[in-house]
Amino acid sequence: MVEFLQDQSKRLTAQIKAFDPKWHYDEIVPTDAFRTPIVTLQGLTAKVNDLRFQRVATVARVQGDYRLLQVETLRFVQRRTDNAYEDGLSLLKAGRLSPRLSEQEALGNYIDRRVREELRERYARFGIDSAGKGPVRVNRREDDSSGTDTTYRRPDARVKDVAFDVTLTRKTLGTAQVRGFFSTDFRPSRVVIIRPRQLGANHTYVIARPETKR
Repeated sequence: MVEFLQDQSKRLTAQIKAFDPKWHYDEIVPTDAFRTPIVTLQGLTAKVNDLRFQRVATVARVQGDYRLLQVETLRFVQRRTDNAYEDGLSLLKAGRLSPRLSEQEALGNYIDRRVREELRERYARFGIDSAGKGPVRVNRREDDSSGTDTTYRRPDARVKDVAFDVTLTRKTLGTAQVRGFFSTDFRPSRVVIIRPRQLGANHTYVIARPETKR
């Protein structure tokens, strides 16, 4: 596995440099008493995940192709949602989350805030603006001007034509929030529902835009 990850790291590095010859990877590697780099499976896995995200961010910036960034956003948000769920449960047990209506609401709000914050930091690290009017946005207002008065929805994230929603509850095309996402002016082709893996099978799934009847 270590050799596999090292090969992946070299391949990803070469691909990024092919898109951006001036790119270089800033890496802090732990060393032993003789200053020999300490190679661990955990460290290599983190590096490969990091390089994978950097590659798709570079493709998005250089070529304007956001499809791979959509995939990596899902991978990143899923990992962060799983981690936030575990930490949130611990905070609930310790009495450090203050529920207003229910513990489920408090846990969900904690997960949402943390995942959004970490995703913003992730994008910013690779030069992607998620706070403006571009195709990558985190918790930003998406207008719906189809009616008499303009309304809006706030997906947890949006990458080009895909909306991402982090939640503890199952949602379907019949859920008002999901229908609202599809009605916004950027007209997403898909809404990705991301739930913690700890909730069991089918925790995360995609809802496609319904076909318009003619």
